[in-house]
Amino acid sequence: MRPSRIDGPAGGASAPSLALRLAAPPPENLRDASAVAELFIGVFRRDLLAFFPLTCVDPCQNPTSSIPYSGSGPDFHLIDGEDATDLCITMFGARYRLRLRNGLPFSARDRRLIRAIGAVLSLRYHHAFLISNTERLELYRGGSEDHYVAAYIEPTDYEAPATRPSRIASAIQTLRTAALSTYENHRVSTGALLVGPIDDPGHPSYPTSLDALPYGVQLTALKSIHRLCDGERTLFQVDRSGRLAGIIDVKRFAAEVPGPDRPEVPCARAYQAHARATRVGGHVCVVLSPNQEIKLFAGGTQAFAFAHGCWRLLDPQAKFAVWQRAVVSPDLAWTLFQAALNLAEARQGALFVVLDDPVAAFGKLISPSDRLSDEVSSGPPIALAPRDPLAKRALHYLARGRNALELDPAVLESLASLDGALATDHDGRLLAFGAILRHDPSELPAFSAAEGARTTAALTASRHGPVLKVSEDGTVSCFLGGIRAWDL
Repeated sequence: MRPSRIDGPAGGASAPSLALRLAAPPPENLRDASAVAELFIGVFRRDLLAFFPLTCVDPCQNPTSSIPYSGSGPDFHLIDGEDATDLCITMFGARYRLRLRNGLPFSARDRRLIRAIGAVLSLRYHHAFLISNTERLELYRGGSEDHYVAAYIEPTDYEAPATRPSRIASAIQTLRTAALSTYENHRVSTGALLVGPIDDPGHPSYPTSLDALPYGVQLTALKSIHRLCDGERTLFQVDRSGRLAGIIDVKRFAAEVPGPDRPEVPCARAYQAHARATRVGGHVCVVLSPNQEIKLFAGGTQAFAFAHGCWRLLDPQAKFAVWQRAVVSPDLAWTLFQAALNLAEARQGALFVVLDDPVAAFGKLISPSDRLSDEVSSGPPIALAPRDPLAKRALHYLARGRNALELDPAVLESLASLDGALATDHDGRLLAFGAILRHDPSELPAFSAAEGARTTAALTASRHGPVLKVSEDGTVSCFLGGIRAWDL
């Protein structure tokens, strides 16, 4: 069997992407132009699936397009229709239909990322075949996804006239290289705040020193630089030309940003200042966390995360809105979402359940012995045995009559981190913590057999109310009505 080409579509010669054929002839001035065009279309499909695994890319039955083909390069266009569940793109004069297999629509941020992928591939094509200079060789350095993320945040860096390398892509590649290093037997954590293109009244810009170094991969050769910035408290400041201008205290920088102290969308406690620092001015913050995860903040929130070998478009605004609608109470939704993000950053698993009908849930989903009773017992049990149900109930008095909205965040997170689920009603009253959830295997979908115990419990519990599941790998998932609504 012939191995797959590393520069072609994923899946080898039998991959469906090879069936995508051109509906219009490519430029005649290129040798093997059809093969080159099909290669670029295959790469587009492969990289699109890296961000959106459920996407189907199919040639349109009617290949004619309202946008005439220029006859030069990919000439990529994303065509927004009335129905966001069906999008169309044109490349090399051919028209293709994009849709998600789960039937959900593409969000505005999804469409923006698709445009970014098309823009990067188009610019690569032009510099490889149509422009005879080496100014943008950095387009072929690092991972392709790094450039897609950079083009999403700063599209102008990937428009055809642009000749300056992207600061964001360079910063990401710098953090990737730093992640391969250690300093005094510890993994490196670092980060940078890239000054935005808009003047920020709260942070006047000062001229960068004439001997300032570019913020790039070359800096990682200086071992001592890893001691200067830890990524959590301090960040390197990168000016608009991509040079290392200074070091900032991120909390102090964020404190001078106008606006409410509480963010509109929750963010992990350790990085709330990073998100706030990007609220105005178009600033961008990239961080290599102690967990060796690359985080990118823009527009006042965390926009992307690189973990487990791939980039993810997070879109926390849309996902928090889904959770908030299900919980109904804005304050409770915010409190539980914030606690879930904090636990995810600490790599601690948890399960939050908001019961629609607590009376019906106890006995069917949650054992009555796990319920926080309002009755005060006559005293602690005489003896506690490991398997004795009273052993767990002996601690119930610590949370009896409490409300999740009134608890200190650290206390709520401690209760949620115990094995089992933390359950509340829609008013936030604590009903159980450390509760082992019951489930009927016949009610679960077939694929759940391959899932872990916490996911199985989340699927079951979501039939009784909205659920947030926190995995120890740092992923937060929402379950509604027996299905997984989203991952963050």
